[in-house]
Amino acid sequence: MQRFIRHLSRSLPILGSIFLLSSCATLSKQQCLIGDWQAIGYNDGVSGYSSERLASHAKACAKASVAPDYLAWERGRKLGLKQYCTTNNAYNIGRRGRKLNNVCPAAAVNDLHLANQRGLAYYDLDTQLDKDKRLIEEYQDEFDKLEGGAMLDFANEKEARKRLLSLADEIRQAKHRMYNTQQQLDSLNQMIRY
Repeated sequence: MQRFIRHLSRSLPILGSIFLLSSCATLSKQQCLIGDWQAIGYNDGVSGYSSERLASHAKACAKASVAPDYLAWERGRKLGLKQYCTTNNAYNIGRRGRKLNNVCPAAAVNDLHLANQRGLAYYDLDTQLDKDKRLIEEYQDEFDKLEGGAMLDFANEKEARKRLLSLADEIRQAKHRMYNTQQQLDSLNQMIRY
């Protein structure tokens, strides 16, 4: 049994590396052989990939001896970019904490950048709200234990009592911060109608 475990522990890093290398390919062998390059390009456009993505596809498909159809792929990508380069999408990308890729027409960049920045602002506020909620839960749990007489990691009752008093203040501050953050989120939601 130990021999099997040793063999398995030596094999896992190798298997993991093989999995990682195989997962780096942008297309499967089957996708390369089917070769619907306009659909592949469309999906790449909707995802906001630049034209350099085709080089990665060419590398992935070289193993299957398939060359990409650049014109069909670019036609599809341009159609997909029409979906990607909208203010609604730019905002939603920001709300997921990501910046918009630099693939949109120059005429629309300012509006898209503004929408993306608003989405990023929403993401930051929402992330802060979640952190404060978790912090309040931790503080409240510690407060309840100390109030119930638990000493936790404190050397004496005086130190535990001092922490209990400071926790009440920290909970109030975190709740105040949450209230302000929620107000900012509400304000941002009312301002944005994508």
